[in-house]
Amino acid sequence: MSRHSFKAAFLCGVLSLSLGGATNVFASDTRAEQSQTGLRVTFLMYSGRPNPSVTVTDPEQVRAIEERLARAFSAGPRVATRASHAVLGYTGIKVERLGAATRDAKPFIVKRDVLRVEDEAEQAGLSSAAGPTGFVSREAMDLEDFLLALGRDQGVLDEVGLSVIRSSN
Repeated sequence: MSRHSFKAAFLCGVLSLSLGGATNVFASDTRAEQSQTGLRVTFLMYSGRPNPSVTVTDPEQVRAIEERLARAFSAGPRVATRASHAVLGYTGIKVERLGAATRDAKPFIVKRDVLRVEDEAEQAGLSSAAGPTGFVSREAMDLEDFLLALGRDQGVLDEVGLSVIRSSN
């Protein structure tokens, strides 16, 4: 074997070992993300650019949000609501559950006094023919206020953004 062939074989071996290790790292990162429980809270306020979001993993904060969600769903009357894709500006706050156990859970959207489940058409960016069912309650307003304060405390919403959101309600 020539000197250059030996170097080439050696480099190929080193590269394959390092790539094999990288594959294991990526797989472990994916497993860690899937096993992480928490909530992703997204403030739906922009069209054409990324919306600010917060990932909540603190068990106390997750529990506080989940309790408010449960109260809002159980407190008010059920109504037919429709997502408005034609409106620019603030359209609500999306709450998504994270982790492998909740992978099939549908996101919730709260705006003012309405809490509703996001349907498949809406998730795909399409207009929903049949409006999703929502619940109207004072508890939904409490949840929205709690999530807006969380966004402010986490630094993803500033006072200007909050005033725009509050004026659109």
